[in-house]
Amino acid sequence: MADPRTGLGKARETARNASSDIRRRLGVFLSSDAFRLVRAGGLGWVLAGIGFAAGLLLVITDFLHISYVTTITASCSDFADPKLRDSCLTIGHESHHWGFVVLGLFVMVMTFGAVVGGSRPAAVALLVAGVVGLGITLLHDLPNTTKKGEIGVAFARAKAHKGAGFWVELVASALAIGAGAFIVVRRPEPLGPKLRLARGGGEAAPEAGEPASA
Repeated sequence: MADPRTGLGKARETARNASSDIRRRLGVFLSSDAFRLVRAGGLGWVLAGIGFAAGLLLVITDFLHISYVTTITASCSDFADPKLRDSCLTIGHESHHWGFVVLGLFVMVMTFGAVVGGSRPAAVALLVAGVVGLGITLLHDLPNTTKKGEIGVAFARAKAHKGAGFWVELVASALAIGAGAFIVVRRPEPLGPKLRLARGGGEAAPEAGEPASA
């Protein structure tokens, strides 16, 4: 009969070996160039992520439903009359004429200039782009989400609804405004020089207000 203590000892040894391997792999990762770039970027990566996400969401908005109308007895696809089908569903590009695709690409370019290059004009442009998007959302699209169009004439109990695109463009505009305003007010260090220093094996200069390391 095998000694249970032998099996227990082997299990402990296996656990120690696994723990050592995990520590070794973690140490390799923490000393790698990839982790050094991530650590050097710090807040810049967060701002870049927010800005690029805002731009991407604005582009996607032009492919989503901004508003739609429902009735008790029929859905959009059930209407035989083309006029009823057209007024039943509004897609982003029909409302914006692909303007949000252009705006979204502009937001991504300005995010790169503001976060990576440290350009203050790019940060201001990012903020303004977010305000423009928010203005279109609230002043143009929001009133249209309550309109029933031809369906409201044909069906007394028709109801208008906000589509997913409306909420996406609202969130995207708010993200662009937040990122732009933060960069304009706080003026964080540009991401580009930090990454170049990290690639060279050096350390990025401390941000304003932070003591230099000894």
